[in-house]
Amino acid sequence: MMVGLSTSAMSHDRDISLDNDTEAPELPCTICEGQHPPNPRLCGNCQSWNDLPHLRICDEPSYLKLDAYRFMNRGSQGPRGVHPHTFDDIAYQDLNAFKSRRGCMICQLVSDSVQHFGQQHISNGSKSALKFGLWRPFLMRHVASTAYTDSSTLTAAPSPNSSLTCRICILPGVILTQSNGTSSFTPLVLKLVLYYRHDSYDLQHVEKWMPNPISLPNLTAWLDDCRHNHGDECNDLLMPMVAPPGLRLIDTQLNRIVDWTTPNADYVALSYCWAAATPEKTSPTPAGDLQLQLDNIDQLSRDHGLDISRLPPVLADAIQLCRDLGKRYLWVDRLCIIQDDAKSKHSQITAMDRIYHMADFTIVALSSKPGLPGVSSRPKDTSPEALYGLWDGPFESSIGLAYGPAADRAIRGSRWDARGWTFQERKLSRRLVFVDDQRAYFSCYQGARWEHDTRVGADTVHDSSTSGLQVEPSFVAYACCAIPYSMRELSFRSDILNAFAGVGNVLSSRMETEMLFGIPERYLLQGLLWRSDDFAVGRDETLGIPSWSWASWDGIVDYGPGFRATFGLRGEGGGSAGTPNLYGPGLRYFRGYYPSDVGNLVTFWYSDKKQVRRVVEDKTWFGLDYMTEEEFWDYLDEEWVRGDRLAERGEWETRVHSWRGCWHNPWKARRYEGISDEAMGKGERIPGSLVFTTTCASLWLHPAKQTLFNRPATAVCFDMMTSAPKPDTNIDKLPFVGRTMLMEKQWAEQIFDDPSRTYRVVVIGAGVAWDVRSYGQPGWKDFAPGAPWGLCVLITEEIDGVLYRLASGVVDLIAWTDLRPSWESVVLG
Repeated sequence: MMVGLSTSAMSHDRDISLDNDTEAPELPCTICEGQHPPNPRLCGNCQSWNDLPHLRICDEPSYLKLDAYRFMNRGSQGPRGVHPHTFDDIAYQDLNAFKSRRGCMICQLVSDSVQHFGQQHISNGSKSALKFGLWRPFLMRHVASTAYTDSSTLTAAPSPNSSLTCRICILPGVILTQSNGTSSFTPLVLKLVLYYRHDSYDLQHVEKWMPNPISLPNLTAWLDDCRHNHGDECNDLLMPMVAPPGLRLIDTQLNRIVDWTTPNADYVALSYCWAAATPEKTSPTPAGDLQLQLDNIDQLSRDHGLDISRLPPVLADAIQLCRDLGKRYLWVDRLCIIQDDAKSKHSQITAMDRIYHMADFTIVALSSKPGLPGVSSRPKDTSPEALYGLWDGPFESSIGLAYGPAADRAIRGSRWDARGWTFQERKLSRRLVFVDDQRAYFSCYQGARWEHDTRVGADTVHDSSTSGLQVEPSFVAYACCAIPYSMRELSFRSDILNAFAGVGNVLSSRMETEMLFGIPERYLLQGLLWRSDDFAVGRDETLGIPSWSWASWDGIVDYGPGFRATFGLRGEGGGSAGTPNLYGPGLRYFRGYYPSDVGNLVTFWYSDKKQVRRVVEDKTWFGLDYMTEEEFWDYLDEEWVRGDRLAERGEWETRVHSWRGCWHNPWKARRYEGISDEAMGKGERIPGSLVFTTTCASLWLHPAKQTLFNRPATAVCFDMMTSAPKPDTNIDKLPFVGRTMLMEKQWAEQIFDDPSRTYRVVVIGAGVAWDVRSYGQPGWKDFAPGAPWGLCVLITEEIDGVLYRLASGVVDLIAWTDLRPSWESVVLG
């Protein structure tokens, strides 16, 4: 379908303001009212382009209702809705029909662009049958949301006439090829630069968009604005630190490696994927193989001793960008760490949190292509795929707007953002300059900037995904680091804690606590409540990490439903994050990320390399704040007697009755704060173990019955029972004790493959189910008489008197009390 079929006349007697950030005014349409003669630079089919509001609004009813996401790349997802039209419904024309309208600016540009694209992407056998159809135009609008936007790549060249107004238009279309009776559809997106004499009408000139270099003035202005106007948030260090001993930097003016001996340094850091900068060794000395080694330190430390031609493109371009921005010193791991000196390398790697945090800013290489496209030494890609490929940002079909490419999508879709080591580089860098294939973005702790914004201090957008660690210390702040980090990849599983250490150091300092194998000691109970339905590989015992830490398992960490959609996790059971649990009384509404969600029932002891010491942990009992040990017991002894805090909610009597009668309640737990001598001795022999006294029982596990949607599930959970079910046993008739959290199906069925085996179940805390029924599903209270309360437990296996975590779950208060479980001092390795 050609865009715009009206051939009515127009006039010049109005002043319309229609920029990229405002809606069209409600003014009379010059085309519809026949107020102006046709534009001689446009054919009859394209006259609507002479009046941009008419093109977008008046012609709206004539446009097909297509799925806009078919024109978007990077695996875009969005609300599909109902789209009655398909590519078959588009009105296609032979490409020659466009070519024949030589006097039409739109048709000629479409013809040239489609032919250029088709020569690269359409097979020779199909070119004779090539046809093209346009969908509808979209006015480019810069995003004013939590996304990064860089519209430098969509900024028009200087106007041929300073009196003309420039508009950016995104024009999706489809190439139709037919071969041997089979039709093939190839979507593409044209980017047009339109020049109007009167704001948004009287079209004078059209040209295709061509990518511009990175705007150095904008980057300089944003960096300076952050340094001078963002105060302590972006300029002060999160914790006291000095440059590590042995720090080396690249002098970008003298092309040499220098030793930096002063406590502070004004330098830039580079973050990139090492593998992308490693050349294939097809020859003894491949280009781009240069790195700092013991045998070339002297050479590289001389003036101009650094041969730029032997550097990977990303390193060479980073040096050039520093020069362009007037920054003399650059830190790059490949050239600033001696790669064949184990001792020096270890000391520098362990200090990378300081290196990135102290840097003035960090350059991030997101591009899938070599180098940093857009720097002065490397032009951006002008291939047909780059010029006419699918759109990076979203469309709004109902109002004819196309939003600028969002950086968060570019970042999440990059190889860089999938790597484990780059997590701390992103979180700890105070200022970042991201560079991908076609654009650049700037972000700091106060938000993000994009290149259409030429006003320093304006249009800053806050985005929590790039706000670093400038947050109030809390367990939620910790979980918001542990979860996305666990989603990343590591070349070596042994690096699981090393790559998190930098973030852990800052969290530890701000929370005023130690990190115990990746979990903050201050919030140990909540830290132990991690779950996952995405594990594909079991625990690697060779890492020397205890089973109670998420770091010992290969999979994605989850601390409850509140985090799933935030970090793009699947819904429990394998669906989307908003789908219901497939297993009846699922535990999705037991969560542990707020102090009001949990209660302490166990006193933990930790075995470090010197002794078994008592864990310094904040206590809570479904309260609004954490408490010290003394405050905790005062609260239970006084507040629970008077009930002042809960009286107004009508929950006091229910809480007291449920917990006073529970076999494992906080008053009994107070008598079991210590541990036995035997457990103490065993814990001393197993560094990293947790030792505590709690209630324990041996239970059988049986796969839970799927009660919703008769469809395969990627995750399963298990019911805890007091006896092994026989083949002819009705599972529904057996006493319900509790249920495990969801686990990855294949892995779970491997470790719980023997229905006749029992597992040691131990209590670690108290929980509450924020019970919500969905899809008619029964909730926790329909299965557990003690609801909404539950006892948080670990399901373990016992080897030589030591317990090792297999899963987590919840048991019912009344069912657990009926078991009369024993109080034991256990060692959790």
